[in-house]
Amino acid sequence: MRPAVHGEPVTLPMSFKQIQDQDVAIRLLRGIVLQGRMPNGLLFWGPGGVGKRMAAHEFAKALNCGEIPDDACDVCLSCRKVDHGNFPDILRISPTGKMRIIKVDVIKEVNESAAYRPFESNVRVVIIEDADRMNEAAQNHFLKTLEEPPSNTVFILLTERPRFLLPTIRSRCQSVRFGSLRTETVASMLARRAELSGETCDSLAALSGGSMARALQLMETNRRETVMDVVRRLAAGENPLLVSEGYGAYIQATEKRITAEVMGEKGVQVSEESDEEDSPEKEELEAHAAGLVRQEMVEHLKLFDAWYRDEFVHSASGGPRFNFNRDLENQLPVRVDLDKHAEKLQAISDAWKYIERNMKKQRIFRDLFFVLAS
Repeated sequence: MRPAVHGEPVTLPMSFKQIQDQDVAIRLLRGIVLQGRMPNGLLFWGPGGVGKRMAAHEFAKALNCGEIPDDACDVCLSCRKVDHGNFPDILRISPTGKMRIIKVDVIKEVNESAAYRPFESNVRVVIIEDADRMNEAAQNHFLKTLEEPPSNTVFILLTERPRFLLPTIRSRCQSVRFGSLRTETVASMLARRAELSGETCDSLAALSGGSMARALQLMETNRRETVMDVVRRLAAGENPLLVSEGYGAYIQATEKRITAEVMGEKGVQVSEESDEEDSPEKEELEAHAAGLVRQEMVEHLKLFDAWYRDEFVHSASGGPRFNFNRDLENQLPVRVDLDKHAEKLQAISDAWKYIERNMKKQRIFRDLFFVLAS
């Protein structure tokens, strides 16, 4: 029995040469394909949105392409089947549900499938996305497979957080590190996806930290606009208490939206008037929703940090060379008190730490805004 396959297949034909800024990783993968010495486990790790998933897809395709010795041709029958997601010897596993967990039952099905010979090729490829989302039981079961691996199967684990995997799993996989993308690369990719000005693309790329996924989130959400509204109000001398009250309302609305989305998928009631005892599933969903809200606040703090860092650097250097917010250069003050700005950057760093400790968000941002207004 084949395991259930989760996640959308990659449908655009692309060979290794289309993966940008990952020369070391791609050179290693090409060598593996060329030499035919296949490790049973590969661990692709690095920041999100930098090409790990695409590289795994192209690696699986190259293994099954008979036209090019160390890459995929994109035109043979095998390559086309892989690109369209109907090649029987490539399995893709990803977390399911709002909890985003890979459960042991899925891994058991993968192991059962790996016990049989591949259908059309010499090597079966199992791609496990967000492998760190395997729960404890799933990781322990998967470890048994790596300890006695089938000779005709290669497992590719993708993760941003390799330390969340068992050390014994990591030690049995060949590590392939993926680094952040260059700012120029992200800006170019954004320009091809949306009608944005060059300055806006450059700014979003700089703020993304080399992650295409984060750049797209900045483009598609109102995070940056929300942060800049606070910055402008504080700079105009508005009472930081009033600003924090408005921002607190925004936090509450964000919490309600995210909680409703998480609970809604499972049909769990979120009414505060319910007298029913909370089920373990509801508690888990609430914890997951709280984590998503916390991450949203962290993303806002990154944007606050980027702006006040820009003010500091712009004042110290007198130019835009090192700015993140390049499209808002005309809004940067010419001179700021560098000592006070150092305190502001430290306050943002402290707020980040408090958010991670799950302290009360409204109070964290209220205290932060008083420092930023000074």
